[in-house]
Amino acid sequence: MRNPVAFLALLVALLALGAVAGTGYVAQTRFEVSWLEAAYGIPVVVVLGLLGFVLANRARMRHQRTLGRSGGTAIAGLARVVAGLALLCAAAAVVALIVFFVLVQTDGLTEAPW
Repeated sequence: MRNPVAFLALLVALLALGAVAGTGYVAQTRFEVSWLEAAYGIPVVVVLGLLGFVLANRARMRHQRTLGRSGGTAIAGLARVVAGLALLCAAAAVVALIVFFVLVQTDGLTEAPW
């Protein structure tokens, strides 16, 4: 393991994706947690996703600085893809919350339809 930042970036990106799945699972299986309460996990996903991007960029810069001897570019690229997927999931959750808020304001919806 010559480029530990690449592995750390992948780990953080996987944690971000796991946070998306975890909050959805908890909201689906626990009756005392609603989908709106599970939305508090969105900032966690955003922070972990952005941290995964930053660490992946740092791993690529280390690879370039060592003229390729440190390795880890494939892992850093995979970390960027996973972090991007987690951020896209967070963006989709934000859009769903905005639509729910608009429905509450315009149609008088009092509870989540799901």
